[in-house]
Amino acid sequence: MASAVSKALVNARQKCLSEEEAYWDPKPDFSRPISARNEAAALSWLLDHQAVVCRGGAADVAELHALCADYCARLGALAPPEQQRQQGVEAEAEAAGEEPSSSGRAFGDASAEAALKRWCTDKGMKAMGSPALFAAAAPAAAPAPAAGGGGSAAGDAAAAVVAAARGAPPLRGLRADAAVGPGDVVLHVPAELLISYETAKESDLGKVLTALPLDLGDDSVALIWTCVERREPEAAAAAWWASLPQRFATVLSAPDAEVDAALAGSPLAAEAGQARRHLAEAFAASQPAFESLIRAYPDYFQPHWFSWESYLWAAELWYSYGIQVQVGAGDIRTCLVPYLGLMNHHPLPHVVHFSRVDPATAGLRVRAFRPCAPGRQLFLSYGPYPNSKLLLFYGFALPDNPMDEVELGELKMPSGPSGTDRRALLAAAGTSLEGHRLRLPPPGAAASACVSPALLAAARVLAAPTDQLRGLKSLPPAQLKALLTAPLQPVAAAGGGEAASKEGAAAAARDAAAVALLCARVDELLAPAVSCAARLQERGSAATAAAEAAEKQEPDSTLQHFAGIYISGVVGILQAAQAYLQSLQPR
Repeated sequence: MASAVSKALVNARQKCLSEEEAYWDPKPDFSRPISARNEAAALSWLLDHQAVVCRGGAADVAELHALCADYCARLGALAPPEQQRQQGVEAEAEAAGEEPSSSGRAFGDASAEAALKRWCTDKGMKAMGSPALFAAAAPAAAPAPAAGGGGSAAGDAAAAVVAAARGAPPLRGLRADAAVGPGDVVLHVPAELLISYETAKESDLGKVLTALPLDLGDDSVALIWTCVERREPEAAAAAWWASLPQRFATVLSAPDAEVDAALAGSPLAAEAGQARRHLAEAFAASQPAFESLIRAYPDYFQPHWFSWESYLWAAELWYSYGIQVQVGAGDIRTCLVPYLGLMNHHPLPHVVHFSRVDPATAGLRVRAFRPCAPGRQLFLSYGPYPNSKLLLFYGFALPDNPMDEVELGELKMPSGPSGTDRRALLAAAGTSLEGHRLRLPPPGAAASACVSPALLAAARVLAAPTDQLRGLKSLPPAQLKALLTAPLQPVAAAGGGEAASKEGAAAAARDAAAVALLCARVDELLAPAVSCAARLQERGSAATAAAEAAEKQEPDSTLQHFAGIYISGVVGILQAAQAYLQSLQPR
């Protein structure tokens, strides 16, 4: 018989199910982990309600904490991310006679990071972690390419990812000062340290900006305020501004030529272009405000404070460091949180719930849901983001990211008078032409898990022969949805068995057309993605050779390095989908 804690975990998984998870599996088995995000959210919820969940006393608490400690293993990880061997740093620790668990290198007392911690502590922050440098974990081996076209290029790209990771520069992170247990508050940031759009609007500069007859939005006021505040030596958060990177290596600020070289042919290229154009338009719209400030206060405001580069830096700061925080009932604000930004993202984090100011303590309480050993890096989750979003807005990508997906773009409605019937069927099946994507099947899942039920339904509706539409429309909604979302059947089955009946023949024809439609879309995306991967592999090899010749430790392009990781994932997903769809076709 399942224990009370096990039953509570099942209920918590159901409570924490997201729309994204329901897209892939509308009727999941809650007796097993649904996803890394869902399991982390469920465990965090149980810890938040431990007094109710663990009514059996110490035995229930021990069981809950054991589930938290076993989180990574339950999700299929060979080891928690903070325990994966790190290139260079582990060896240095061992050579110095230190325990490898102390692999994060501390910053000196004179560093900006140490000054940031002192300032935050003086303001009332409490932390179980300190800033440290961590080397990037190197994958043990390149993943084998999936069956299907483009395997050689994908394998080369994956191998380049491994080679590049070995030379990747160390990353700043937060190191556990002592053992962290499930439910421990690893960070408490007083609400007064939070920097929000309201902080900018209520400042002296913000009041000037909002008084201008320019109809500036809150985000524009915040970006202009950021351009100025970061250069103000007497700023209230001067220690935090001084600790921030001088440059963010996201796609948003990379030179056009570098973006084209890294992303041309990838699904991200169009989205990146659109985001960059949006920022350029926002910058142009802010020019009257810049000019008004310089005219009114020429002895203070400097023109270079409002340059394109300065504006981009401010935008990247808010994109990559900003989080949604509930500061009161119904009051959710975009906030920059000093010190919290030191924590790096991982799909298997220690922290997932950190976006609400606790009324009792008047601060942001960041609680770990799983343990972390002293000296190891503490991770949080920025969200269940694929590599495309991480690369675009945060400037990095993760090898083997379990949240990785490839967006298919808007599916096309067939021309002709059948469009009205097809749209009605899409609505009845609870699906649409937009928002569909592909993924790698999760560990242990069938190959068909790369395609969602909603995408299957859309493909069947769009590809269905016109003479079948009336019959489909006559079905009750539940029966229609079950029919359209059922797993695809091999096209070869059209010759016998179920296909001998009229209904079976119609279903076989529908599936054959749906498979052909999906194959065509995958092929459209795969060919340019493989070319992009091959180009990056060639450029990466040349850059590595040049770096070695110049006795550098790493190639010059961070974007190229992470774009290689991103495109390798894209090719892998598309090849897996291609292999699955081809397996359904006659040989």
